[in-house]
Amino acid sequence: MKKVFRNFFGFILILGIICIIGFIVYANFNIAPYITNIEISDSKRFDDQVIFNISIGNYFFKFNKDTWCLLSLDESVPTKDDSGWIRAEAGYCSFTVNSGDYNVFVKDKYGNINDLKSQSVVINKLLDIKTNKEVIYMWKGREEVLTYELSTIGEINADIIWKSDNDNVATIDENGKVTGVDYGETYVRAISDTGKSKEVKVIVSKYINKPGLNYQKDYVYCNQFNSSEADMIDKILFDRIKTAGYGTRAGVIAAARFLTVEFAYRIPYFAENGRLNNYEPYKHVDGEGRYYHRGLYLNENKFKDITSKFVGPCTWGCKLQTFTELPEFKYGDYYPNGLDCSGFVTWALLNGGFDVGDIGAGENLEHNDLDDLGTKVYISDELMNSGKVKVGDLIGLNGHMAILAGWDDSNYYIAESLNNTGGVVITTVAKNKLVHNSIYKYIILMDEVYKNDGNYTNMW
Repeated sequence: MKKVFRNFFGFILILGIICIIGFIVYANFNIAPYITNIEISDSKRFDDQVIFNISIGNYFFKFNKDTWCLLSLDESVPTKDDSGWIRAEAGYCSFTVNSGDYNVFVKDKYGNINDLKSQSVVINKLLDIKTNKEVIYMWKGREEVLTYELSTIGEINADIIWKSDNDNVATIDENGKVTGVDYGETYVRAISDTGKSKEVKVIVSKYINKPGLNYQKDYVYCNQFNSSEADMIDKILFDRIKTAGYGTRAGVIAAARFLTVEFAYRIPYFAENGRLNNYEPYKHVDGEGRYYHRGLYLNENKFKDITSKFVGPCTWGCKLQTFTELPEFKYGDYYPNGLDCSGFVTWALLNGGFDVGDIGAGENLEHNDLDDLGTKVYISDELMNSGKVKVGDLIGLNGHMAILAGWDDSNYYIAESLNNTGGVVITTVAKNKLVHNSIYKYIILMDEVYKNDGNYTNMW
């Protein structure tokens, strides 16, 4: 009896061992690995994505613990040969993903697939703060409002506060209004409660003043500005034109206003020496008495823009020989370089976005002049009350041209360069005195030239 029992027990033991071995063999080839944890973390490389981390476990009895992971927005189980599988390293798989509802699959070497987990990824993140300007240029007391847009993913409400690095140069209030306090440079910042920030450079410049009528401005003098200073003044000009609308009526107005009422110095009048086109009586091509290029002519770095010359080169304010006879100018003598009337108008047009060519103010059948632009209408009470005239239209008479730079209830303000006013200025004409005056005879309506008014204003 004991022998039989021993034999039965031995049989059971052997059978158990065989079953265990069979299970281990079966499990190695048929039981899939499992997911122990899923973590979502921020991606340092991609603002609009996150890192999807999968931790994988495998059973102790598995001889080969090599595992793979796959993420899918599709609920169907992938095949073992799907191209989306990535191999786990030290029991981890990592994916970079956007928002979505993901199904997580893991497999072993033998193609056994487990889909134990699904995970939603919701990314709510502030990606960037964008401001309407990168740099703002101010005179002391100038106010300008900065605006911002938030670039986000998902749903996020970020609180923004404004802060100035130096309140002694410029302040900024909770609404983004910047005020220039004193000359210098600083930064104002839009700062979010998520840690994102955007800086805007503020330059309070001594080269510009609050726009207004000032007939006591000093003239630009020779070599007054170094290269960086001249570049800065150009940037301020271009900023004003861009804000108004380059290639619009307002862009031309901005150029004319900058040189007459905002720039801290006056550009002298200079009797022209030549044109870009060589025709009688202007025999000198690109004469240095006219500066027909973008920006102001304040530093020798602009000499490269002069394609040819008769005398010079010579920046504004430096003495240049003239070959025009006027009461204030003697043929062959030297005078501070600047702009004549049509030189100023074509400069403003070019900088505002309209290259009309280097044309003059006379009525000549042989070639184009400024009075050939737009629609020429003689000044009358009917015209001035018609609603057709706008700031930015040209105004003048045969031999002289200017720009209507503004008006209010009482006056018209005309930007021009005249020999008897000493250069580029604003002339004030009472509204009831414009008709039948001795200087301005017609207006060139410029709608067909400008096409678009831009950020148009009647006054500065």
